[in-house]
Amino acid sequence: MHPAVPSHFELQPRADGAATILRLLSASSPNWPEVALVVARDPALSLALLVAQPLAEGELADGLNTVLRRRLERIGSDLLRAWLLGLGSRASAIGAAPDHALLRAECALHLAMETGYARPDEAYLAGLWRGFGTGARGRSGTSADRRTTRPLADLVRDCGLPASLGDALELGTAMEEQLLGAHPLLRLSVAAERLADDDWQARLGEIARLCGLAEPTLTSLRTDIGYIVSGHAAYPPPATGSTALEARPPASLADDPYRSAGMLGLLTAAFVDLEREEIEDRLAIACPLFGLPAAPVLLSADGAGRLAPMLRMPPGSPTGLIEELHLRLDDETSVIALCARSEQVTVFAPQGGRPGRSLADWQVARWLGGRGFCCLPLTANGHPSVALIAIEQDDELSSELQWRYAALLGAAVRALRAALRQQHALADREAMLQQRFREHVRKIAHEATNPLTVLKSRLEMLGLERPQDAPLQNEMVLLNTELDRIDNLLRSAGDLPVEAVEPARCRVPELLLDLRSIYGDALFNQHGIQLELRAAKGVPIAAIPPSALKQVLLNLFRNASEALLPGQRLVVSVSSQVSVDGRSCVEIRLVDNGPGLPADRMADLFSPRPSSKGGGHQGVGLSIVREILSRWNATILCRSQPGSGTSFQVFLPLEHSL
Repeated sequence: MHPAVPSHFELQPRADGAATILRLLSASSPNWPEVALVVARDPALSLALLVAQPLAEGELADGLNTVLRRRLERIGSDLLRAWLLGLGSRASAIGAAPDHALLRAECALHLAMETGYARPDEAYLAGLWRGFGTGARGRSGTSADRRTTRPLADLVRDCGLPASLGDALELGTAMEEQLLGAHPLLRLSVAAERLADDDWQARLGEIARLCGLAEPTLTSLRTDIGYIVSGHAAYPPPATGSTALEARPPASLADDPYRSAGMLGLLTAAFVDLEREEIEDRLAIACPLFGLPAAPVLLSADGAGRLAPMLRMPPGSPTGLIEELHLRLDDETSVIALCARSEQVTVFAPQGGRPGRSLADWQVARWLGGRGFCCLPLTANGHPSVALIAIEQDDELSSELQWRYAALLGAAVRALRAALRQQHALADREAMLQQRFREHVRKIAHEATNPLTVLKSRLEMLGLERPQDAPLQNEMVLLNTELDRIDNLLRSAGDLPVEAVEPARCRVPELLLDLRSIYGDALFNQHGIQLELRAAKGVPIAAIPPSALKQVLLNLFRNASEALLPGQRLVVSVSSQVSVDGRSCVEIRLVDNGPGLPADRMADLFSPRPSSKGGGHQGVGLSIVREILSRWNATILCRSQPGSGTSFQVFLPLEHSL
């Protein structure tokens, strides 16, 4: 967080423009492009929005109105109305811009376009903001109305705009020969100012030399701009009896029950029913609008009496460091804990650099970037909460500012608490449903063990009846292994998933032999289809988990079994090593002499599509195959000719090549 005083500023918009925006926002669906047009004509409003959310690199190329509309939509109508409702009471804010600000801005924009300046919207802002006071004055901190001044160039930097625009705003008087050697934006802004003045005709020669345009061109341009501004600069007249923003300074919001109630209602509506991330995002842009440099640290007491941060921040940030302090609600030395307990404003302002009773408070002040900090109580529904705002003087925040900050931050805290309650309720419900699901699955698993036990007993009896039959004994071992795996899967089905990492190494020939032993008879032999396995010697280990490759091959085996006719065959061969795109791979080739694939299917072979096999087939087997293989940097190719068979090539990276 930046030091508080240089960033505590308020910008006063034109009263007629603010009233127009309030009327536009009263519609059930606000016309944001129209609101953005009004904001683009107002120096204070446009500057405030860009300070609240600085420009991203190159964003202004989308157009100023588009940029402003994005920020307005992010703020939302309720928060925008609450902000405008509070503007009328800011006696220390910058006054409205001169009436010719829009004329000057339009002159700068059209001069930029006529001269081919690459960033005309920057020229428009230079014209709109030029002469906009001598700086952004800080809020009234005491009865003596102490203020802080920020140069406009600093605010321009905060907006993410180039330093050349700040120069155009800060430059006072300069001789023509000096301007001729300056940055083109500086010359354009001065030329626009001359062209917008009442005596522009007498200064045409100077303007022409500054921008390089002929005097007749400037005369025509100035006449057109005058018509444009006279037709579009005027705001709609306020409705009869409208008091949205009075011309005279109204009473303090804290002393006006009607306006304060309206503002509180709008702020509550601005944050209600939002997710936690949305609340934090809206608060991030709302704080600069209301004068805070950034979202302050918000602390709330948990059930264990600890004052924990409510906003998530990265480690090392002020909020992250404060979280590591483990502040306690019952700390008798900390003004933070005192504020939370007493629900009264407290201030930490060390004298002479001495830490005072609480070293934690002294550290917090240093982390926040000020000489001290003010604690605002935000207790809601019996839950103590505190906002920490950096200050330079112990009487810096007036009661009016304290009220306004508490209104904004209190609405956000209430919404955060509601979101947290909802999150906990959803977590509790999810835990209950998971428990019920686990109990249901465990019951099914318990019932399923009975037929599995019968099957295993029958297999054991068969093995005992034919002890000399070695092939049968091998089959029994494989089948019992698979039954044990099914039993383990059923028993673990009711448990929460545990991150188990299967080694990405597979001996391909051994896996193929296991698959033929288990599935060869059911998929091929019983249908009169011949399955042949061929493997080269010394096949290296492939970098893929056995379970993943097993799923791939089973999909391909099933497809072949369903496509081939009795008497046809599938040959599966494994090469020792091939090079694919510079990588060493194991190749598995599956070749059949079946009917082949139709041309329309080959066009999108690995895309999910309805199956032509009927029954329960979904037509997603090959899409799953490619997805699994791509997960392990493997690839698959297919070649097929109708009536001549189909071949698949699977390339698996070697274990050492990843």
